[in-house]
Amino acid sequence: MNNVVALRRSPKLEQPEDLSTIVVAGAGAAGATTTCFGLATALRLGLGLGANVAAIDGTCGGGNLLDRVGVEPIDPARAIRQLGSRMALSSAGAVVVGHGDATDTALVDSLLADRRLARIHDVGTALRSRRLAPLLEAGAAIVIVAPPRAEPLARMRAGLEWLIGTYGRGVLSRTVVSISHQMPHRLVDLAPIRAHLAPLVSGFVEVPFDATLARPGTVDHRRLSVASIDAWTDVLDALGRIESGRHDTDHQAGTGEPA
Repeated sequence: MNNVVALRRSPKLEQPEDLSTIVVAGAGAAGATTTCFGLATALRLGLGLGANVAAIDGTCGGGNLLDRVGVEPIDPARAIRQLGSRMALSSAGAVVVGHGDATDTALVDSLLADRRLARIHDVGTALRSRRLAPLLEAGAAIVIVAPPRAEPLARMRAGLEWLIGTYGRGVLSRTVVSISHQMPHRLVDLAPIRAHLAPLVSGFVEVPFDATLARPGTVDHRRLSVASIDAWTDVLDALGRIESGRHDTDHQAGTGEPA
């Protein structure tokens, strides 16, 4: 497969192999799956085809990530025994891991981390699922996705309030809000929402409508708009700030310096 594409700017991630991110939908059909794919694609394109990144279907009931973006088999030498036939490659060469009946999100994350892959988990609407607790408690970054409509935005707010109530207000410092435009025209004025949330979270990014993602069938990254890839790169920049802050805190803890 020809993976040659125009070079994109590099996301500001110092150690991409350390990236472990949960992409959660603020409501049903929010665009978590396409966001997971988009972040993996932007990371792969921005850091070069040697970048190792995995997009993982961590939804409770099983999503369509593998069907939508897994376009070719993975080399058996790169396959992980426990994940077996659930692994494939996207058109950009990112590893795609499909859903399993007994998917353990933390185990999958660990297996891929051992291979030094950045991990981006599509967990759908399962933010409150107990199986996500190990990753959240370990400090995984969170990307919460919602379309710009009143009801999904209200549900996203409820999700943020649950995160604060469960993990403390500091969880917002490792949370990125991504607004996924699914129609070419705007239905809601996002300015007040941005003004309220942007100072509280690590990033607030709008991903523009992309006709390629609206079509059924397999998604080829070469048909994505430049604006979409740039927006996902903005999300990665915010994730990079989260990772950088974590590394600084770990270093200060190790040297006895006050954080």
